[in-house]
Amino acid sequence: MKTFEEKFTAWVDGRLSGPELAAFERELQAHPGALAEKLAALEIGNLLRANISAPPLKNPDFFNHQLLQLIESSQPSAAPALRRLSFWTLPRMAFSGFSLLLLATLLYFAAVPNTNRDVRKHKEYVDNILNARSDDPNITATSFHSTRDNVNVLWLDGLSYMPPGHKLK
Repeated sequence: MKTFEEKFTAWVDGRLSGPELAAFERELQAHPGALAEKLAALEIGNLLRANISAPPLKNPDFFNHQLLQLIESSQPSAAPALRRLSFWTLPRMAFSGFSLLLLATLLYFAAVPNTNRDVRKHKEYVDNILNARSDDPNITATSFHSTRDNVNVLWLDGLSYMPPGHKLK
């Protein structure tokens, strides 16, 4: 349903007709100055149509710039509201970065096998294999590491058969 102001505007503009016009005119009997207001509004409308031309602006870009600045200064800035609503503030980003770095370090040490620990554990054994020599010039000692089987092999070439019960020095 239309408000009184909407009906009044439609009445002044001449857009009411039929039963709607008759009902509104009955409602206007409670407002004795309504007819004078309609005549004043029509007179102002006629004056505006007669003098519709505005003086040309000397510098329209400057006028537009000043008008936009006035509008921007009268409206509250959206930047502080965004700053308050933003989750990723600088301290939170620094804390998150540090936490992720710590987590990555822990996962690295937990998931990646440390070959240095294995070498340190068997250092004496590895040193003996790498420094293996034979006093006999006919026997050569060669050591190598098989990465596929993760084993160190000492290959002795030129040895004669050794019985199973023979004691090594």
